[in-house]
Amino acid sequence: MYIRTSEGSAPGPLQYSLGDVAASSREAERRFKRVAALVTEGLKIAKEAIPQLSTNAQQELLRFMTSLLENFFPHGHGLVDAQAKVLRQSQKATVEIPVEAKDGSRWSFEYYVRLYLNDQIGFRKSGEHLTGHFSSIRLFTRALHEATPSRAALVALHEMTHMMFAMIRRFEHWLDTIGAAGAARLLSRQPWRLLVLSGFAAHQERLERHVRDLLRVLPIPMQAGELAASLIEEAFAYMFGVIVGEAIARSSHAKKGMRGPAVLVSAAFPPKEFIKAYVLERGFAVTEKQLNSREAQQIFERMTSDVDALATALRAHLDS
Repeated sequence: MYIRTSEGSAPGPLQYSLGDVAASSREAERRFKRVAALVTEGLKIAKEAIPQLSTNAQQELLRFMTSLLENFFPHGHGLVDAQAKVLRQSQKATVEIPVEAKDGSRWSFEYYVRLYLNDQIGFRKSGEHLTGHFSSIRLFTRALHEATPSRAALVALHEMTHMMFAMIRRFEHWLDTIGAAGAARLLSRQPWRLLVLSGFAAHQERLERHVRDLLRVLPIPMQAGELAASLIEEAFAYMFGVIVGEAIARSSHAKKGMRGPAVLVSAAFPPKEFIKAYVLERGFAVTEKQLNSREAQQIFERMTSDVDALATALRAHLDS
């Protein structure tokens, strides 16, 4: 393997400081333990579904992401309390990529990932990916503690997909800095070729035209080009989650010895729900009233055919 994962140091003992009321601390601890158990079980379910994926590239990508997540579950995740205080530091998962520079020298690119269960109040989203020199993933316990194991794992995989894109961008920038030629070789291989979205430039341009109109009616603090590019990545993460969800359904169907095709969850991708999920995930101050406004609805209607085309193209890309 040209990419490996390694675990950081073992976590220390928990010391809760979740407010003055002991009951709040106990409830938070239950949520932490519940979500950790849900994701752990969900990862097991996802790994069992790997053979049900239709291509080797999909299987490799899911295998890689679940192996990274297993650095954090059941015990390696960090903990953040209701007041945003870090109760326990996350272990560090290290992704290492060996590369060869133009002068023949060998280098090693490393990218770090940490993951936290977050019990903060006031978040409408289930997960979040933050990036800088490394990636930090937060899974929100108040949104996930009543989820199914499969749902909890799919949220973690969604954020891990964003981590993969951030890692590839960092890798390309790093290679430019040292003058190595390894990026093209790596990104021409599966499964990493799936993360190269240069073939979606035309889709991005069409989305950008709609996004310019949308930014006039929704307070999203981004430029049109940046938002359109981000939506392409978001759609990829969504579609990969759909594919993994289908594989889980087929695996469960086969495990139960049921005959006939498995009943799969609908992969409908309406523009309003696509944009709503995006703004919720980013924590933007966009209200339901603004999303339901006449101006926004008209833009969503105009977007429909282009968003449908994007979803179809991404599905074909992921199935290739």
